[in-house]
Amino acid sequence: MREIGSEFWLEREPAAVSQRDGCYVLSGRTAIDLIIQDIAKRRAVRSVYMPAWGCDSMIAPFQERGIDVRFYDVEQNADNDKSVKSGKSVVNYKTNTDCTDETDVFYVTNYFGYENTLPIEIVKKIKEKGAIILYDRTHSFLMENDPYLELADYSFASIRKWMGVIGGAVVYGVKDCQLKTCPYLDCKEQAMRMKKAFIEGDTSIDKQTFLNLYGEFGHHLAEDYQNYEMDDLSYALYGTEDFAAMRHKRRENAKYLHENLKGVRFLGEMTDNAVPLFVPVFFDTTEQRNAVRKKLIEAQIYCPIHWPKPAQIPADFAVNKIYDTELSLICDQRYDLADMDRLVTLINQLS
Repeated sequence: MREIGSEFWLEREPAAVSQRDGCYVLSGRTAIDLIIQDIAKRRAVRSVYMPAWGCDSMIAPFQERGIDVRFYDVEQNADNDKSVKSGKSVVNYKTNTDCTDETDVFYVTNYFGYENTLPIEIVKKIKEKGAIILYDRTHSFLMENDPYLELADYSFASIRKWMGVIGGAVVYGVKDCQLKTCPYLDCKEQAMRMKKAFIEGDTSIDKQTFLNLYGEFGHHLAEDYQNYEMDDLSYALYGTEDFAAMRHKRRENAKYLHENLKGVRFLGEMTDNAVPLFVPVFFDTTEQRNAVRKKLIEAQIYCPIHWPKPAQIPADFAVNKIYDTELSLICDQRYDLADMDRLVTLINQLS
């Protein structure tokens, strides 16, 4: 049985792409920081209003710039079983209007490539109050006809969440990108090349060695991410990627999971425009989620939890239930329906 999930590896060696059309940076947090700097050229940035379901890497650039971070709650629908059948989202946004009157930046995201997780009326309402709309479109990167782009003052997408690049995010709305070369990418490239050999059956490769190298890159990125550009290899991979094929494969895999999994709740419906980054599913309890994840790992299937709960999330927020019961199922273009069937078979036995 082959391994499913975990870090991407380097799958191909593209020809160099010399012309860069746009603003391409090292990572999503690099993109956020660059956007903060650009806004600050025109107006003060004192506060940001962010979804309580998210990653520390989204929060860090604001805190490190001394910006007050406030959260709006995200909750599961009361009747989750019916919500799946009706096509409604399992999550709802709960915004505090007192906070929106005072915020300088309103941070929004459309979760995991499902088009029904972000009520557009909320974005319109807060934009009318004068807030800068920062749209994290990482999850909806491959969605077509995205209405939130028209409302966004700034947006960005982390490309490395979708494909095997060393680093990379694309930024929209920043006109002047003054960037420098990142000095610590060798460890990530080495890890990706080693994992490729490992996946292809090279028994001389010690798995722990490349896992340590991935970890080394992650440590550097958390500590030093500001004003770095995307590297040439990653840009060439991005510039020559077949995104139509990626979109098709992800939709095919995700649809199989939706149609065959039992005993779990889904984030949303597989509409014609949905292109899942992962397929998030929700269990009744933390214990059930953790037991399923443990069995998957034993079968060499590595499905992440999104996300480790940031320490700043209030204990009385409804979003804690999401953090405690969510598991993100792999559906990316590295895998086929036989791999999805392995996932389905194991989860259906346990849930």
